[in-house]
Amino acid sequence: MSSRQAFAYFLSHGVPALVSFASIAVFTRLLSPEAYGMYALVFAIAGMLNAVLFEWLKLSLLRYYIKYKNDVGFFETIKLSFIALMLTSFIIGVGAMFFFKDNEFSPLFILITLVLSWTQSWNSINLSLMRARLDPKSYGMLAFNRTTLGLVLGTALIYAGFAEIGLLIGLILAFWITLLLPTLKYWKITIKPNLFKTEYIKQFLKYGMPLTMTLLMGVIIHNSDRLIINYLMDTSATGIYAVTYDLSEQSIFTLMMMINLAAFPLVLKVMEEKGEKAAYVQVSKNTAILFFVSLPAVAGFVMISPNIVHLLLGESFRSDALGLIPYIAIGALLKGFKLYSVDIMFHLKQRTALQIGPVVFAGLLNIFLNFTLIPIYGIEGAAISTVAAYASAVILSWILVHVQINPLPFPWIEFLKVIAATIIMSLALWPLSEETGFLALFLQLILGAIAFGFSACLLNILDVRQGVGKLASKILKR
Repeated sequence: MSSRQAFAYFLSHGVPALVSFASIAVFTRLLSPEAYGMYALVFAIAGMLNAVLFEWLKLSLLRYYIKYKNDVGFFETIKLSFIALMLTSFIIGVGAMFFFKDNEFSPLFILITLVLSWTQSWNSINLSLMRARLDPKSYGMLAFNRTTLGLVLGTALIYAGFAEIGLLIGLILAFWITLLLPTLKYWKITIKPNLFKTEYIKQFLKYGMPLTMTLLMGVIIHNSDRLIINYLMDTSATGIYAVTYDLSEQSIFTLMMMINLAAFPLVLKVMEEKGEKAAYVQVSKNTAILFFVSLPAVAGFVMISPNIVHLLLGESFRSDALGLIPYIAIGALLKGFKLYSVDIMFHLKQRTALQIGPVVFAGLLNIFLNFTLIPIYGIEGAAISTVAAYASAVILSWILVHVQINPLPFPWIEFLKVIAATIIMSLALWPLSEETGFLALFLQLILGAIAFGFSACLLNILDVRQGVGKLASKILKR
C-alpha cells in the first residue's frame, strides 16, 4: 500500500467525511431532534430503496467496465435501466401515497424520499465509474464538492425557515449541481433504446443480485433501527439516535474503508501473480493494518466522547448521545472487520453468494432485538441490537469461510499487540477524558497519538521500529 494511494483515498473519503462532521455540528444546532429525526427517516428509507433497486447496477458497472468500456451499448444499457427503475419506483411511490394518510408520510415526504433515492443512486453510479476509470481525483472532487455545497445550501434553506424540508432540498440540489458535469461528460442527455443489450442485463443480474442481497441486509441493519425507533417511540428519539450513529460510525468506518480501498487491490494483484497462499498472507497483513488503525480509533473516540459530543452536537442531542457512542463505535468496528477482512475471502474465491446467509440472519436478528429491547432500554436498546447483529454476522461468516473456503488468515500476534498498545493509550487519555473545548481536543489527540505511537514502537507492531529507523535515516541524510 503506497503512501500516494493512501493519500489519494484520504482526499476522496477523509476530507468529505470532515465536511460531514461540520455538517452535523451545524445541523444539530439549527434543527430540533424531531426535525432531524424526519430528515433521518427520509435518508433511511431512501437508502433502502437505493439498495433494493439500484445497487446491482452500480456493482455491475464497477465489475464490467474494463471489459466493455469501449462499447457504447454498455453505458446506454445502464442508463436506460436506471431510467426504467426510476419510473418503476415512482409508480410504487404514487401507490404508497394512497395508503399513508398520516401527515408524517405525506405525499411531499414520499416524493422527496423518491427523489433523494434516485439522486443518491445516480451519484453512486458516477462515483463507481470514476473508481473503475482509476480516477481518484475526479472521485474526490465530486465527493468533496457535493458535501460542501450540501452544507452551504442546507444551512441557507434552514435559515430561510424551511427546517428539515429545506435541508433535504438543499442536499438534493447539491447532488445534482455537482453531478451535472459528469452526467453530460460520460452519459450524454440523449436516449438510444436501440443500443440496449439484454445480454448485459442478464450478466448484471447474475453478478450483482447476490451482492445486492448482502448489501441490502447491511442497509437494513444500518437503517431499520431508525424506522423502528420512530414507530415505537417518536421522531425526536429517531433524530438523537440517527445523528449519534452517523457521527460515530462515520469516524470509525471511514478510516477502515480508506484502508480497504488501498489494500484490497493488493490482495487481488498478489492472487493473480503469486497464487492463493500468497494472497492469504496479504489478507493477514491487511487485517493487521486494519486493526492497527481502527482499534485505537474506537478506544480514543469512546474515551474523549464527552468532548466530541460537546463540540459537534447541539445541546438537545448531547446527553443521550454519550450513552450510545460506545455501542455504535463497537458496531462500526465489527462491520468493518466483516466487510474488509472476513468477506474478502469470499471475493477471492468468487463465492459471494455465501455472504447472503450471515447477513440475512443478522438483519432478522437486528429487527427482532429492536422490537424486544427498545421498549425496555429505549434508543440504547437499538444500539445494543446493532452490536449483536454485526457480531452474529462476523461469527457466521467466519465459520463459513473456515468450512467452505480456508481458515481465515488472522494475525493473532499483531492483534494482541495492538490491543496492548490501545490499552496503554486509553490509560494515558483517562485523566483528560472529561475535558472539553478545542484546546482540550488538541491535547487529547496529541497525547493519544504519542501514547499509541510509543507503545507501537515498544511492541514493534507491524515492524514499525524498522520503518521509523528508515525514516530517521532519510531525514538525517538530508
